[in-house]
Amino acid sequence: MRFYFLLLISIASLNLWAADCESQKVIKTYTPRYAQYFKIHYYDQFKIVESGKKPIVDRFMVADGPLNCTSSLFKFTANTKRFIATSTTHVSFLSVLNMENRLVGFQGINYLYNSKFQGQKIQDIHYQMNAEELLSLSPDLVMAYSANLAGQKRINELRKLKIPVVFNYDFEEVHPLARAEWMIFSAVFFNQDSIMQKYFTKIESSYNDLKKQALAFKKKNVLVGDIQNGKWTTCGGESDLAILIRDAGGNLLLKSTSRETQTISLEKVLKITEKADVWLTQNTWENLVPLSKDSRYKKFTSVPAYNNTRLLNKSGFNDYWERGVSRPDLLLADISEVIHKNGSHSLTWYKELK
Repeated sequence: MRFYFLLLISIASLNLWAADCESQKVIKTYTPRYAQYFKIHYYDQFKIVESGKKPIVDRFMVADGPLNCTSSLFKFTANTKRFIATSTTHVSFLSVLNMENRLVGFQGINYLYNSKFQGQKIQDIHYQMNAEELLSLSPDLVMAYSANLAGQKRINELRKLKIPVVFNYDFEEVHPLARAEWMIFSAVFFNQDSIMQKYFTKIESSYNDLKKQALAFKKKNVLVGDIQNGKWTTCGGESDLAILIRDAGGNLLLKSTSRETQTISLEKVLKITEKADVWLTQNTWENLVPLSKDSRYKKFTSVPAYNNTRLLNKSGFNDYWERGVSRPDLLLADISEVIHKNGSHSLTWYKELK
């Protein structure tokens, strides 16, 4: 009798183990408020994350420890100790969590601004990442973007080699808050997503408060860009910078209905009838010397010019593309101060060019 009882217990255990993880009950789902290209489903013992653009959506599991179910999904650890990143926008959340020491590999270490990264051993990863290079660092997580690996097929090939690689699609987002919300996606692999959700809510609240305050200001005309290859290059009218300018109470000159960078003939630019109140040059200028040497800028010499080059590292690379993108509320505060000059905010990334 005892033998049959033990046999039944064994069979029951095997059936339980054979259950499909995705058949279990979803406890809750995090659906981003701004970001369009990821979603997190919470189960009892694990999380299933979706990322990417339809029709190609990557689905994978994040968990630690043994599970009481099986799944064909690739499994990432929720306690990443060794992290490889390929963009400065992928690492800003580490600074929030004081986890800079988790970064062991990076693509272009000269781009990193945070001084804490400078004092530790980080291997410079080649642009076209190869399996041997990645495996040599024994990573728990490799965060890439599609240009690195030429699509989902290459990711699947690397995962078969037990390389835990995932795409981050923050660069595909348009709204500044959407890009910042991807910090929650990254934090999943460090078991810090609940903390980052609260952090993002504070950023969102701060951003929206500043946006409401801007409604009381008189709208100002904002010129963006400079001359490149004989044409004026400016941001698209639906880009993240255009949204920041609009939410700060600015009217973007030369605006379009595109999110992409725009090139406009100089003849059209020089015929602008609206007077520009402020000029965001959006290039590498640190002063107005280039302006004084080019007569084509004569129309705009009296316009106060600003650039986002206040915080550069010793290699000349910009914190705007590291911490700035993750703090759209502070970017909005900067641009609002630049446009309206109300004296309520000390500029973080922008500075006036003299």
